[in-house]
Parts: sequence; C-alpha cells; structure tokens
Amino acid sequence: MYDSLGKRYVKALARSMSNTKEVKGADVLNNAFSGTYTGGDGVSLINTAHPLAGGGNAANRAVTMADLNETSLEDALIDISTFTDDRGLTISVQATKLVVPPQLVFVADRILNSDKRSGTADNDVNAIRNTGVLPGGYTVNHYLNDPDAFFLLTSVTDQGEGLKMFQRTSMETSMEPDFTTGNIRYKSRERYSFGWSDWRGIYGSQGA
Repeated sequence: MYDSLGKRYVKALARSMSNTKEVKGADVLNNAFSGTYTGGDGVSLINTAHPLAGGGNAANRAVTMADLNETSLEDALIDISTFTDDRGLTISVQATKLVVPPQLVFVADRILNSDKRSGTADNDVNAIRNTGVLPGGYTVNHYLNDPDAFFLLTSVTDQGEGLKMFQRTSMETSMEPDFTTGNIRYKSRERYSFGWSDWRGIYGSQGA
C-alpha cells in the first residue's frame, strides 16, 4: 500500500514542479515590458531603446503597440526582417513562431491559416501564409498573464542566442520513512534558470 501511495505522491510532486517550471519560464514573457525586469543592456527584454555598441538604439516592438491582427503582424514581421547588429548593419533574422495566450488562439488561427486575407471582404491571398514567412505557425502559452499580448520568436532564439533556459540539475525525487512518526517523507529537487542573451530573439506587443 505504501509503495502505491508513495508513487502517487511522487507523481503529484513532479506535476507540481513541472507546473512551477512553466510559470517561471512564462515569467520572462510576462515581465518582458517591465522596467524592473531588465537584461544585460539595462532595459527590458522588449523595448524601443536597446542600446547598440556602435551608437544609437534599436527596437523589438512597435512605437505604438497594437492588438493582434493582420496589419500588426505584418508590421512586426517587417520590423524583424530589418534587425541590425551592434554596428547598425542589417542582419538576416526571420520570425519563426507566433506565441499567444489562450484568448488569442482563434485570432491567430484565422490570420495564419485562412486562404484569403483575414477580416476583410477582399479576395486577396493570405500573404503571410502564402510566403511562408512564419514557418513555425503559432503556439499557445497557457501561462501568459496578458490576454492581449503576443510575441514572435525569431531565428536568433532558434540559434541559441535569444531566450535561454539552463537546466542545471534534472528533476530528482525520493521518499523515506520517518522512524519517529511512522510517516513517509517525500522530496523533489530540480535546478534551472530562464533568461535571455540577445533581445533580437523575440518581438512583442502588449496590445492596444
């Protein structure tokens, strides 16, 4: 009986820790616009004033943020394609995947997967789908706090230089009897951290 019960508790601990890990990972996006959650360049992850080593600033968001729609997504894709390095030289960066909260899943699906333009009476093709400029489509992150915010991951993150997660110690679970009380003690341990090394790995908007 104790073995069966113990296994259930260990599984419950693992599920709880997995949920915590998802929350911690999403915190990077949930705080991406916060001035109190800054990166190595001294500004928030998503900002209009990322300082460049060669002088001047660069942005990974629109000056005026907008809700997710065809126009705002196209503008974001264009902005990403014109990212520069620290010397101000244009580099080859492509958006790879759209990340949305559950509240925007239907909007994202209509924009990306309709044959024709979304939300218009025009018979134009869906240029975003037709050109394949967003090869990873979209994904839903259930741990995002802002129902209007959306994010675009880029090829910089895919190459390991944008958003980062370090797994320092894999999850370990164990249990042992307590001689004094007769209870069974359970513990679970894991070490990891989330962050980013290059703001070019993501583009975002908080919505209008």
